[in-house]
Amino acid sequence: MRYSYKALDINGNEVSGEIDAEKKEEVGTWLSDRNYIVIDIVPAPIQTLVNTHKKRIRISHKDMNFFLIQLSNLISAGCPLLMSLTALYKQVSNYSLRILLKEIKEKIESGKSFSEALKNHREVFPSLFITMVEVGEVGGMLGEVLERYSYIYDTMYKLGKKIIQAMIYPLFLLISSLVVVIALLVYVFPQFVEGTKRTGHELPGLTLFVLNVSNFISHHYLIIISVIVGLILIWKLIMSTTKGKQLVTQFFTEFPILGDVIKQIQIALFARILGTLLRCGVPILTSLQAVEKALSNVMYKKAMVEVRESVSRGESLSQSIGRYRNLFPESIILMTDVGERSGNMGEMLEKAGNIYERDMEMALETAVSLLQPALVVFLAIFIVIIALSMYLPLFDIGKIVG
Repeated sequence: MRYSYKALDINGNEVSGEIDAEKKEEVGTWLSDRNYIVIDIVPAPIQTLVNTHKKRIRISHKDMNFFLIQLSNLISAGCPLLMSLTALYKQVSNYSLRILLKEIKEKIESGKSFSEALKNHREVFPSLFITMVEVGEVGGMLGEVLERYSYIYDTMYKLGKKIIQAMIYPLFLLISSLVVVIALLVYVFPQFVEGTKRTGHELPGLTLFVLNVSNFISHHYLIIISVIVGLILIWKLIMSTTKGKQLVTQFFTEFPILGDVIKQIQIALFARILGTLLRCGVPILTSLQAVEKALSNVMYKKAMVEVRESVSRGESLSQSIGRYRNLFPESIILMTDVGERSGNMGEMLEKAGNIYERDMEMALETAVSLLQPALVVFLAIFIVIIALSMYLPLFDIGKIVG
């Protein structure tokens, strides 16, 4: 839900804006973390929501990754923000990104800060990025903050590409297997059996079973399609509810091998994002809220909400995540505890993020290396069954002739 707010900054100047949040209290916490004195927080007008929807701009991951890396390089090299945005505007070829850069540049030229200009495009820029830009502007380290976020975004982008690339061959193999299976059952097998029936010999049990399956697919394909569509609708219905999504997520998270990959991804994101935010000087509660929004797994999101509440009551982060040892391994809890005691928790968590990113890649490679042979074995078993069901009648005929 979108909220409109009015507040006073540390100089007593009135500031206003809009922000997306689940609860009104989250907006208050967000403002308090930035040393704003809250005047009023109300739901945004419907007209604002409609206008925001109309202005929505879509930027691909590839173009956004290019924008972040180039902008961080320009700022770090000492190039002023407006000059950097102008240079990127002239350089990029993506039409949507050019429109976006033009609007941001015009907002900054009218007197708004970079972070305020970004808030008009929350459908493009996540809360994590806007928060880090605000910290960079206040602390005078915008270049460093952009560089750190570009690394996080680049890491997440590469992670997504690795997962997609790892699944291309298994999916291709699975689809090819299904096509071969359907072709054999629907077209090849029935013609062979029809020719065998003309000899007058009784068909073996395996051949009859495969023939019945073939006839069912051929004559009841509408029922099969209806069942598949029904299962998809049921899946969407389950995933549309919080309880259903939690149960499905819990099932896959605890599933052998696949669950390890899911946990490694979430832990790597948790450590990397939280460590970066803390090193940039973002308050712990704001950092945990940003991490919660960045994580995709429902179980980890729920855990982060409860961890943030525990930390707000004065409990240490290591103690809070220690209650979720089914989600957070001992090593991450230990490194968090060491970071708290030594006063460099951000650095420790970033190191942990590097470690778990490597572990995640290994877990992903292991899962894919097991999936591919499993699909090959499935296809081989099916072809053997088809071959036996076709050759058994021939063997019987050969025995009679002999």
